[in-house]
Amino acid sequence: MATGTRERIIDAALALFVERGVAATPVTAIEAAAGLSPGSGGFYRHFPDKDALLTAVVERELMRVRKDPDAQIARVGGPITPALATQLRSDLDFLADLRPLIAILMWERGRAPQVAETVQKMMMDRGIEMGIADLLFSDPPPLVAEDPAAAAAVMQSAMVGYFLSVEYFGIPPAGVDARRFTDTLAKLLTKSEPA
Repeated sequence: MATGTRERIIDAALALFVERGVAATPVTAIEAAAGLSPGSGGFYRHFPDKDALLTAVVERELMRVRKDPDAQIARVGGPITPALATQLRSDLDFLADLRPLIAILMWERGRAPQVAETVQKMMMDRGIEMGIADLLFSDPPPLVAEDPAAAAAVMQSAMVGYFLSVEYFGIPPAGVDARRFTDTLAKLLTKSEPA
C-alpha cells in the first residue's frame, strides 16, 4: 500500500506543481489531492520535504518520456531509419511529453536549478544523439561538421522556440505548421531535401 500512496502523492504533486508551482503548493494540499487527511503527516511518511518530492516527480516524468525512438518515429509516420525532418517532428512530440516539466520549470525558474539542468541535459543529449548524430553520419554541411555542438544547440533552440510559441499563442508562428517548420529546419541543417 505504501508504494500506492507514494505514487498518489507524486501524481497529486505533479498536477499541483504544474498548476501552482512548488513554492505555492502547501503539503496539506498535496495530502488532500492524494486522498490523505490534510495535516496528518501522511506526506512525511514518504518524503522528508517538498524538495525530495520534486526530485521524485522529475525523475518519474523523465522515465516516462524516455521512450523508444523508433516508436516515436512511427507515431509521426516516418521510416525505420528516419530523415532529419521526421526526427524533428518526433522531437516536437517529445517536447509535448515534457509539457508538465516545462510548466514546473516556468514556475520554479531559479529556485530549482537542478531540475532545469536535468531537463536541459536530457533535451540536449537527445538532440545530439538523435539529430546531429544522423547528420554527422551522412554528408553534413561544413558548418555542422565544424561545430556539431553548436549545430545541436541551434536545432534545439529552434525546436523549443517553435514549441513554446505554439504553446503560448495557441497557433504556429507565421501560420507555419509543424511539418513545414521541421522540413525547413532539416533543409537548413543538411545538404539534401527532407523526407
